[in-house]
Amino acid sequence: MNRGITSALVLVLLVLVVAGCSGTQEPQQKPGAAATYNDGTYTAVSDADHHGYGLATVTISADKITKVDLKEFIETGAEKDFDTYKYEPSVQANQEMAQRIVKANSIHVDDYTKATSSSTKYKQAVARALDKAKTKPAITTEYFDGVFLGKSEADDHGYALALVTMENDQVKEVVLQEVTETGEFKDYSTYPKKEVVAAHEELPAKFVETNGGPVDNVSGATHTTAKWNQAVQNALELAKVR
Repeated sequence: MNRGITSALVLVLLVLVVAGCSGTQEPQQKPGAAATYNDGTYTAVSDADHHGYGLATVTISADKITKVDLKEFIETGAEKDFDTYKYEPSVQANQEMAQRIVKANSIHVDDYTKATSSSTKYKQAVARALDKAKTKPAITTEYFDGVFLGKSEADDHGYALALVTMENDQVKEVVLQEVTETGEFKDYSTYPKKEVVAAHEELPAKFVETNGGPVDNVSGATHTTAKWNQAVQNALELAKVR
Protein backbone atom coordinates (compact mmCIF):
# COMPACT_ATOMS: atom_id res chain seq x y z
CA MET A 1 0.00 0.00 0.00
CA ASN A 2 1.20 3.50 -0.79
CA ARG A 3 3.06 4.99 2.22
CA GLY A 4 1.02 8.21 1.98
CA ILE A 5 -2.27 6.33 2.07
CA THR A 6 -1.05 4.20 5.01
CA SER A 7 -0.09 7.28 7.02
CA ALA A 8 -3.47 8.87 6.32
CA LEU A 9 -5.29 5.75 7.49
CA VAL A 10 -3.26 5.60 10.71
CA LEU A 11 -4.05 9.25 11.40
CA VAL A 12 -7.79 8.68 10.86
CA LEU A 13 -7.75 5.67 13.18
CA LEU A 14 -5.99 7.67 15.89
CA VAL A 15 -8.57 10.44 15.62
CA LEU A 16 -11.41 7.93 15.88
CA VAL A 17 -9.88 6.24 18.94
CA VAL A 18 -9.37 9.55 20.73
CA ALA A 19 -12.89 10.70 19.87
CA GLY A 20 -14.37 7.39 21.03
CA CYS A 21 -12.58 7.52 24.34
CA SER A 22 -13.59 11.09 25.02
CA GLY A 23 -17.22 10.23 24.26
CA THR A 24 -17.40 7.36 26.77
CA GLN A 25 -15.65 8.87 29.75
CA GLU A 26 -17.72 10.40 32.54
CA PRO A 27 -16.78 13.97 33.35
CA GLN A 28 -14.52 14.00 36.39
CA GLN A 29 -14.19 16.79 38.90
CA LYS A 30 -10.70 18.18 38.64
CA PRO A 31 -8.53 18.12 41.75
CA GLY A 32 -8.96 21.38 43.59
CA ALA A 33 -12.20 22.23 41.77
CA ALA A 34 -14.71 24.24 43.76
CA ALA A 35 -17.23 22.13 45.68
CA THR A 36 -20.92 22.26 44.81
CA TYR A 37 -22.04 21.83 48.41
CA ASN A 38 -20.84 22.88 51.82
CA ASP A 39 -20.24 20.06 54.28
CA GLY A 40 -22.88 19.81 56.97
CA THR A 41 -26.41 18.69 57.75
CA TYR A 42 -29.39 20.47 56.18
CA THR A 43 -33.12 20.10 56.77
CA ALA A 44 -35.99 21.09 54.48
CA VAL A 45 -39.62 20.23 53.82
CA SER A 46 -41.71 19.54 50.75
CA ASP A 47 -44.86 21.37 49.78
CA ALA A 48 -47.83 20.49 51.95
CA ASP A 49 -51.13 19.21 50.56
CA HIS A 50 -54.29 17.66 52.01
CA HIS A 51 -52.24 14.58 52.95
CA GLY A 52 -49.43 16.46 54.72
CA TYR A 53 -45.78 16.95 53.79
CA GLY A 54 -42.34 15.34 53.84
CA LEU A 55 -39.23 16.38 55.73
CA ALA A 56 -35.63 15.50 54.84
CA THR A 57 -32.44 15.84 56.83
CA VAL A 58 -29.46 15.50 54.49
CA THR A 59 -25.80 15.15 55.47
CA ILE A 60 -23.14 16.29 52.98
CA SER A 61 -19.45 15.38 53.14
CA ALA A 62 -16.85 16.01 50.44
CA ASP A 63 -19.57 16.95 47.96
CA LYS A 64 -21.41 13.66 48.49
CA ILE A 65 -24.75 12.84 50.09
CA THR A 66 -23.67 10.54 52.91
CA LYS A 67 -26.91 10.25 54.89
CA VAL A 68 -30.60 10.99 54.42
CA ASP A 69 -33.27 10.82 57.13
CA LEU A 70 -36.87 11.11 56.00
CA LYS A 71 -40.04 11.90 57.93
CA GLU A 72 -43.62 12.45 56.90
CA PHE A 73 -46.33 14.54 58.54
CA ILE A 74 -50.05 14.04 58.03
CA GLU A 75 -52.61 16.75 57.30
CA THR A 76 -53.08 17.53 61.00
CA GLY A 77 -49.37 18.32 61.36
CA ALA A 78 -48.68 15.17 63.38
CA GLU A 79 -45.66 13.04 62.48
CA LYS A 80 -46.46 9.74 60.83
CA ASP A 81 -45.48 6.81 63.05
CA PHE A 82 -44.05 4.18 60.73
CA ASP A 83 -43.86 1.62 63.56
CA THR A 84 -47.65 1.50 63.61
CA TYR A 85 -48.61 2.85 60.18
CA LYS A 86 -50.68 0.26 58.33
CA TYR A 87 -49.97 1.08 54.67
CA GLU A 88 -46.88 -1.03 54.00
CA PRO A 89 -45.66 0.66 50.76
CA SER A 90 -45.49 3.98 52.64
CA VAL A 91 -43.52 2.33 55.45
CA GLN A 92 -41.06 0.76 53.00
CA ALA A 93 -40.73 3.97 50.96
CA ASN A 94 -39.58 5.84 54.04
CA GLN A 95 -36.44 3.69 54.25
CA GLU A 96 -35.97 2.77 50.60
CA MET A 97 -36.12 6.30 49.21
CA ALA A 98 -33.40 7.45 51.60
CA GLN A 99 -31.16 4.56 50.52
CA ARG A 100 -31.76 5.20 46.82
CA ILE A 101 -30.90 8.88 47.10
CA VAL A 102 -27.67 8.19 49.01
CA LYS A 103 -26.63 5.46 46.55
CA ALA A 104 -27.32 7.65 43.51
CA ASN A 105 -26.00 10.79 45.21
CA SER A 106 -29.01 12.43 43.59
CA ILE A 107 -32.76 12.98 43.86
CA HIS A 108 -33.15 11.54 40.38
CA VAL A 109 -34.24 8.08 41.48
CA ASP A 110 -37.35 6.01 40.82
CA ASP A 111 -40.40 6.53 43.01
CA TYR A 112 -41.26 3.68 45.35
CA THR A 113 -44.04 1.53 43.89
CA LYS A 114 -47.50 2.36 45.31
CA ALA A 115 -46.05 5.27 47.30
CA THR A 116 -45.66 7.87 44.58
CA SER A 117 -47.00 10.76 46.64
CA SER A 118 -44.61 10.08 49.53
CA SER A 119 -41.70 9.55 47.12
CA THR A 120 -42.36 12.86 45.38
CA LYS A 121 -42.51 14.72 48.68
CA TYR A 122 -39.27 13.14 49.88
CA LYS A 123 -37.42 14.07 46.68
CA GLN A 124 -38.65 17.67 46.83
CA ALA A 125 -37.61 17.96 50.49
CA VAL A 126 -34.13 16.57 49.68
CA ALA A 127 -33.82 18.93 46.70
CA ARG A 128 -34.57 21.90 48.95
CA ALA A 129 -32.07 20.68 51.54
CA LEU A 130 -29.45 20.48 48.78
CA ASP A 131 -30.34 24.03 47.71
CA LYS A 132 -29.59 25.14 51.26
CA ALA A 133 -26.23 23.36 51.11
CA LYS A 134 -24.99 24.89 47.84
CA THR A 135 -21.79 26.89 47.94
CA LYS A 136 -23.22 29.17 45.26
CA PRO A 137 -26.92 29.51 46.05
CA ALA A 138 -29.17 29.31 43.00
CA ILE A 139 -32.16 30.65 44.93
CA THR A 140 -31.77 34.26 45.99
CA THR A 141 -35.14 34.76 47.67
CA GLU A 142 -35.62 34.46 51.43
CA TYR A 143 -38.31 31.80 51.07
CA PHE A 144 -38.93 28.85 48.77
CA ASP A 145 -41.97 29.15 46.53
CA GLY A 146 -44.57 26.61 47.62
CA VAL A 147 -47.12 25.66 50.24
CA PHE A 148 -46.02 25.21 53.85
CA LEU A 149 -47.89 23.86 56.87
CA GLY A 150 -47.18 25.52 60.21
CA LYS A 151 -48.36 24.29 63.59
CA SER A 152 -48.77 26.12 66.89
CA GLU A 153 -47.99 24.71 70.29
CA ALA A 154 -50.75 22.53 71.72
CA ASP A 155 -52.69 23.09 74.93
CA ASP A 156 -55.68 21.42 76.59
CA HIS A 157 -57.92 22.62 73.75
CA GLY A 158 -55.70 21.48 70.87
CA TYR A 159 -53.59 23.53 68.45
CA ALA A 160 -53.77 25.71 65.34
CA LEU A 161 -52.59 25.09 61.78
CA ALA A 162 -51.73 27.51 58.97
CA LEU A 163 -51.29 26.48 55.35
CA VAL A 164 -49.26 29.31 53.79
CA THR A 165 -48.63 29.72 50.06
CA MET A 166 -45.43 31.62 49.19
CA GLU A 167 -44.45 33.14 45.85
CA ASN A 168 -41.48 35.48 45.31
CA ASP A 169 -41.23 36.13 49.05
CA GLN A 170 -44.87 37.14 49.22
CA VAL A 171 -47.66 35.44 51.15
CA LYS A 172 -50.27 34.72 48.50
CA GLU A 173 -52.78 32.68 50.48
CA VAL A 174 -53.37 31.50 54.03
CA VAL A 175 -55.73 28.74 55.10
CA LEU A 176 -56.37 28.45 58.83
CA GLN A 177 -57.58 25.46 60.80
CA GLU A 178 -57.65 24.14 64.35
CA VAL A 179 -57.21 20.62 65.64
CA THR A 180 -59.12 19.71 68.78
CA GLU A 181 -57.72 17.93 71.81
CA THR A 182 -59.01 14.66 70.31
CA GLY A 183 -57.03 15.16 67.08
CA GLU A 184 -60.00 16.14 64.89
CA PHE A 185 -60.38 19.23 62.71
CA LYS A 186 -62.68 21.82 64.23
CA ASP A 187 -65.99 22.20 62.35
CA TYR A 188 -66.65 25.94 62.10
CA SER A 189 -70.07 25.39 60.54
CA THR A 190 -71.33 24.11 63.88
CA TYR A 191 -68.88 25.77 66.30
CA PRO A 192 -70.90 27.79 68.85
CA LYS A 193 -68.44 30.64 69.57
CA LYS A 194 -69.17 33.26 66.90
CA GLU A 195 -66.02 35.30 67.60
CA VAL A 196 -63.80 32.33 66.72
CA VAL A 197 -65.82 31.62 63.58
CA ALA A 198 -65.47 35.28 62.55
CA ALA A 199 -61.71 35.20 63.21
CA HIS A 200 -61.40 32.07 61.08
CA GLU A 201 -63.08 33.90 58.19
CA GLU A 202 -61.32 37.28 58.57
CA LEU A 203 -57.73 36.50 59.53
CA PRO A 204 -56.49 34.79 56.32
CA ALA A 205 -56.82 38.06 54.36
CA LYS A 206 -55.12 39.99 57.17
CA PHE A 207 -52.15 37.61 57.12
CA VAL A 208 -51.84 38.19 53.38
CA GLU A 209 -51.93 41.97 54.00
CA THR A 210 -49.16 41.76 56.60
CA ASN A 211 -47.18 39.30 54.44
CA GLY A 212 -47.30 36.78 57.26
CA GLY A 213 -46.57 39.27 60.01
CA PRO A 214 -48.46 39.05 63.31
CA VAL A 215 -52.05 40.29 63.18
CA ASP A 216 -53.99 41.98 65.98
CA ASN A 217 -55.94 39.80 68.32
CA VAL A 218 -59.62 39.43 67.51
CA SER A 219 -61.87 40.38 70.42
CA GLY A 220 -63.39 37.27 71.91
CA ALA A 221 -60.86 35.04 70.11
CA THR A 222 -57.60 36.27 71.60
CA HIS A 223 -56.22 32.83 72.42
CA THR A 224 -57.11 31.44 69.00
CA THR A 225 -55.59 34.44 67.21
CA ALA A 226 -52.34 33.98 69.14
CA LYS A 227 -52.20 30.33 68.04
CA TRP A 228 -52.73 31.26 64.40
CA ASN A 229 -50.03 33.92 64.62
CA GLN A 230 -47.66 31.25 65.88
CA ALA A 231 -48.73 28.74 63.22
CA VAL A 232 -48.13 31.24 60.40
CA GLN A 233 -44.70 32.13 61.76
CA ASN A 234 -43.78 28.44 61.97
CA ALA A 235 -44.92 27.92 58.37
CA LEU A 236 -42.67 30.78 57.26
CA GLU A 237 -39.79 29.26 59.23
CA LEU A 238 -40.20 26.00 57.29
CA ALA A 239 -40.27 27.97 54.03
CA LYS A 240 -36.92 29.71 54.59
CA VAL A 241 -34.17 29.02 52.08
CA ARG A 242 -31.43 29.66 54.64
